Amino acid sequence: MWFLLMIVILLTNGMSSFGLKMLAGWQLPAGVKFPYLTVWYAAGLASLAVPMLFKGFRLGRKEVGLGALMAILSIAGQITMAMALDLRVPGNIVFPVAIGGSILIVALAGWAFFNERISRLSAAGVVLGFVAVILLSVS
Repeated sequence: MWFLLMIVILLTNGMSSFGLKMLAGWQLPAGVKFPYLTVWYAAGLASLAVPMLFKGFRLGRKEVGLGALMAILSIAGQITMAMALDLRVPGNIVFPVAIGGSILIVALAGWAFFNERISRLSAAGVVLGFVAVILLSVS
């Protein structure tokens, strides 16, 4: 089951970012970004809300608040990514920085809040990822 969920995440999360690149590449008006992102986020909300309704799952204040905060931060990240693409920052810079930043934040949060330990191999992977972003921006 977890593998299927990871495939869904890979496809849906990657497609919204790919769409931002397409909007910038086609030089569509800036007013198109917000409706585009609204459709993606509405579809994401529906894909979570419908199964929750069928199972009778109820959300508490804490879940709603945390979910709203995460949605706001996610939307801000998507809009910022779209703005960077509009400024002609190459996609090979924008996307690795966005994804690499997420990996770093998750790794640090896991360490700080959940006492997770990062192996040397994992740490080397994170460092190599950042070196790759730096090399991409120089080329």
